[in-house]
Amino acid sequence: MKKLFVLNGGAAVKPGNKSAFLKIDDPLSTFARGGINTGDVLVYDAMLKALAYDQITNVQFAHAADEKLWPTDDYDATVIRGSNYLTETVDIGNVIPLLKKLKGPIVPVGVGAQAAKYKKLEMPKGSIEAWKIIADKCETIGVRGVYSAEVFNDIGIKNIRIIGCPSFYRNLRPSIEIKPLDPANARVGLTLNKYLSADYASNATKTNRMQRALIEAVAKRPANRLYSQGEREETLAIFETGEAKQKHIRSILGKYNLEGDKDVEALMSERMQAFFDVDEWAADARDNVDVLVGFRLHGNVIGLHQGIPAVFFTYDSRIRELSTLFAIPSVEIEDYMPINLEKIFESADFSKVQHVYRLNYAEYHRFLTENGLNHVLAKPVASPPEQPLVKPNLVKIDQTTEEVTDWFRGEVDFMTGEIETLRSRAWNLELKLREKTSPDAGAKLAS
Repeated sequence: MKKLFVLNGGAAVKPGNKSAFLKIDDPLSTFARGGINTGDVLVYDAMLKALAYDQITNVQFAHAADEKLWPTDDYDATVIRGSNYLTETVDIGNVIPLLKKLKGPIVPVGVGAQAAKYKKLEMPKGSIEAWKIIADKCETIGVRGVYSAEVFNDIGIKNIRIIGCPSFYRNLRPSIEIKPLDPANARVGLTLNKYLSADYASNATKTNRMQRALIEAVAKRPANRLYSQGEREETLAIFETGEAKQKHIRSILGKYNLEGDKDVEALMSERMQAFFDVDEWAADARDNVDVLVGFRLHGNVIGLHQGIPAVFFTYDSRIRELSTLFAIPSVEIEDYMPINLEKIFESADFSKVQHVYRLNYAEYHRFLTENGLNHVLAKPVASPPEQPLVKPNLVKIDQTTEEVTDWFRGEVDFMTGEIETLRSRAWNLELKLREKTSPDAGAKLAS
């Protein structure tokens, strides 16, 4: 019997070990406590589909210091489900005792660096020690892009392979065929991420304003739909009814200053979906959308691995390095230009995606094989790339003077209003502070 131990799998495993899902019997109760990133479940699911083991046991990084949860049996291998482990703020030093205890290879699959933009990372000492232990226990570490490889190199770890994210290879095929796209009539699937800032956005204001414009554009097409990727308010709005449902929708509309937009309200009330089973999520995308856009990485990947075209909006190191590695058309939020869906789809160049996928798949196949992992991947139809791609496949759109002028006029008006709101709040706060120290002084200022 082949046994696999997984660190940070993060989901339940179906019988047969080939699919992952979230065991959520009561979504309202679960999401009342917080959101869940179902993109992590997709990564785990894709790993399970590629690997062939009879028994799988999982422990989360957050619980790795609890010796009662450590495996008592010997395992043929340990894998680490890829995620944003290379950061300045996340210290995985708590995993070190378990790493030292585990026997056999420990193979990270799709590890990545996380930063708002490219920079040298000052990683915590505990994380550096943990990754050096892991590097000594595997042939190679699978990283998701060039930036992640550089971060490992900076801490002295050289045995890496740039494989992307395992979710891209979920169909287990050595090649994909991107389906043709009708820009004017394509059914669009959208994902949102309302809380992008700090390490997760090079510019939070631009990111959220471009999300707002994208929501408006997508909502105008009545066949389009919105996928909640574990976002708390969206998911609650799907499963709630009546006034409770409307309350969550109003909250989302308020976040993007879209109150009163009937098209957007209809999109969120009638055409928003959430899935906790990855197979069901993939099937819905296959049957109901022709192209995917949005601000969630795996909200696009759920279609790409099936040949559904997708356009990334790039706003942090993770999205930029993965869209570049796979030559996926991308719109850079730093360009901060108006959203025209038809023009974006007309200008998006998917010609390289199929070729680059075959090369990256070959590298993924080589990575799993050289680390001695039992897998079911078909034989590659190409050789691994000599060098990974480093230049993004940016969507270049010819904007009219009128389009750009209208966009920036609206944005300047919004920013001006925000500045005035902040000034008013600051003034009112100052009045309150002065009243506390001297009531007479506050009254004189107010008059």
